[in-house]
Amino acid sequence: MSCRTLLFRFLLVAATLAFAAPTTAMTLVPPQPSTFDAVNARLTVDSCEFPAWLVRVTLASNVFRITQQSRVSCSPPGAPQVADIRLGTLPSGDYRVELYRGPEAIGTPAETLAFTVRERAGTSVNPLPLPFTDYTGVWWNPQESGWGLSLHQNGAHLMVGAWFVYNSNGQPEWYTLQGGQWTSPTRWTATLYRTTGPSVTATAFDPTLVFAFPSGTAVIEFRQDPGGEGLARFTYALGGNTTTKVISRIPF
Repeated sequence: MSCRTLLFRFLLVAATLAFAAPTTAMTLVPPQPSTFDAVNARLTVDSCEFPAWLVRVTLASNVFRITQQSRVSCSPPGAPQVADIRLGTLPSGDYRVELYRGPEAIGTPAETLAFTVRERAGTSVNPLPLPFTDYTGVWWNPQESGWGLSLHQNGAHLMVGAWFVYNSNGQPEWYTLQGGQWTSPTRWTATLYRTTGPSVTATAFDPTLVFAFPSGTAVIEFRQDPGGEGLARFTYALGGNTTTKVISRIPF
């Protein structure tokens, strides 16, 4: 047997051992996903032998294959660490995850996990309109750099927002958009709350000094017209004035 063949076999064994860090059984987060949920495969791994940047996920015929490129095993072992591996936001259907302890999806997987994504439960009596897509992101007006709107939408189509602006004195001010509801698949309304509280640089943070005041209303219209793809209209009523801004999601 040539030295080159021996070296190749040694590297292959080392690559396999590198992914053979002690792990707990693979689980799914959330355990029973519905459409629109962000689905993750969760492992408890050796923090030294499991570099996240070497993990690869592929999908074919509703089967996810998780592999990791080679890495020399550590001695002594690292501390246990929980690793969430994103599978995606999935349509309803049956899926399978295969975990391979090596850089290639070859042979029998070390672990498998089957799961089903179900349609989110709804009601047939006066059903609420649901959005067409996920509008999560940081939105702004490129011509008015310095303020922005951060939106987060969950799997149940609920959304909250944080609006960071400057007041008439040039001081930073925060509002939250709460209690929102969809009045159409592209139109969302909410109440604006202004929050005050103690400085984060204080020696001790006193939560009793935090106050939230209803201050106005907000409406976001995500409907897109030809030539205006990716834009939304943000209308807010604040301080007796109603203003509309055209905003777009910051790409990054």
